[in-house]
Amino acid sequence: MVPALSRRRLLAATGTLLGGLAAGRALTTPGSSGNDPGDGWPMAQHDPAGRSYAPAASPPTDGVSVRWKHRLTTDLGFDYGVAPVVADGRVYAAGRRLLALDAATGAVDFRADRDLDAAPAVAPARAYRSPTLAVSDASSVTGLHANGGLDVLGSQRGLTRWEVPVGSQETVFVGGTPPSVPTVAASGTVFGSTGGRLVAVDASSGRVRWQVNVDAQRPAVHRGTVYVAAYPFGVRGYDVETGDQQFEAQVSGATAISVTAGPERLVVATDEGLAGLSYDGDTRWRFAPGDLSRDHGAVALAEGVAYAGFRGEDDNPLVAVDAATGEERWRSPAAPEASPRFAPPAVADGVVYLPLEDEGLAAVDARDGHVRWRFGGNDERRPWSPVALAGETLYAVGNGHVYALEEA
Repeated sequence: MVPALSRRRLLAATGTLLGGLAAGRALTTPGSSGNDPGDGWPMAQHDPAGRSYAPAASPPTDGVSVRWKHRLTTDLGFDYGVAPVVADGRVYAAGRRLLALDAATGAVDFRADRDLDAAPAVAPARAYRSPTLAVSDASSVTGLHANGGLDVLGSQRGLTRWEVPVGSQETVFVGGTPPSVPTVAASGTVFGSTGGRLVAVDASSGRVRWQVNVDAQRPAVHRGTVYVAAYPFGVRGYDVETGDQQFEAQVSGATAISVTAGPERLVVATDEGLAGLSYDGDTRWRFAPGDLSRDHGAVALAEGVAYAGFRGEDDNPLVAVDAATGEERWRSPAAPEASPRFAPPAVADGVVYLPLEDEGLAAVDARDGHVRWRFGGNDERRPWSPVALAGETLYAVGNGHVYALEEA
């Protein structure tokens, strides 16, 4: 166990001209972002359950070409980048500034002076004609106008809708220090895990609905419950509306690190592998082979299969595990990026997409793990981000750019 120390600058949340909301014309976009991501990727790991699975998408499977790319300045370092999110025809990419790009062309819709090290979430906001773009840092959760706020003489004003100072506590994690935790949006509520607290905030008003003291990674929402891996207490579940604790379970013989909510059970990443946990709290299976190990990192879940990176003696394979039985299906030679923890894979149309340990991206066949294509090295010798899948396009950050990739 080590104390949590930020690997990047801790962000001091700064709002911009809330009083200017009446001074200009609000920019609006057609459509809305509800709980069903549809053809978008509106938050880290795609959906409230955190499955990283886009069943409506059909991104490049057999080859890849660049539709567009746009320069993005990011912090120096050797950790993988922040994944973009996609909603309502926009791509939101986090770097030293937050960029909102037209998903079809890559043209800049707006920029914001926000240095983020976790993906935002796009949440429907009843009180507005456009969604809220929710971001979090070490001490606050903030709601931004997803359309850029007000355009006043060519300058974006009134970008901030609300800000919730959460405060901070001493936070202890197993296996390293995590970056900021991505926000999650579900049912008009933003869930943020920051400052040693899990907080639920109304996406329209910024009103805090509830908060609990718990150290947790990205929450997973399923059927009215918010599940978190709550060190050292195992997995906990809180009522979406009230915050009342209604679930607690230990993973037999292991420490829970992160959780993904599947249709039939929770898939829990532990300090030694994976585990399947029923919604009544029983450990149904454990996957912890003697020749592999695992620490932090999210798990993708699609069509009854869990996909996760593991550490091996000679390499770090992507492993597919049956989510019903815990049996291994295959190991892929594609080595997922593992710094600062295993990057979450993404799944669509029978393909698993992931940033690689030896740079660039790979598309892995979900049936047997063979590599279908690879794309890009990295002139800056830095890892790519996890990907976002929307429509026929794959979006990712690498080599100092946001990329939109399509079938070659």
